[in-house]
Amino acid sequence: MKIRHFAVCSLAVAALSAHAGDAPTSQWRMTETSLFDLVQNGYSIVAVTGNASRIDASSEDTFFLQRTNSVYKCFDAHDAEARAKRGGATAHCFELIKADLAPSGK
Repeated sequence: MKIRHFAVCSLAVAALSAHAGDAPTSQWRMTETSLFDLVQNGYSIVAVTGNASRIDASSEDTFFLQRTNSVYKCFDAHDAEARAKRGGATAHCFELIKADLAPSGK
């Protein structure tokens, strides 16, 4: 169990690069699946990281979810003032795929 937790945490650290600039050969594929849907379908949140900006009061949380051999990461970016007005933010989720299934970028 500790090895699995270490592997997931290592994956989380490795995946913390800026998601907006994911290279075309990224092993993360954008999905239409929501964070809510993943949890409802039996995925467990195995790691959460946060990144708060001191300049503009915005922040981004990254959730890593796992179910057996399937892993997703979801980014929940929000502005403190906007969140208070609209009640939440939308998380964008990405599925970890095999390297040979990722687009080649050519």
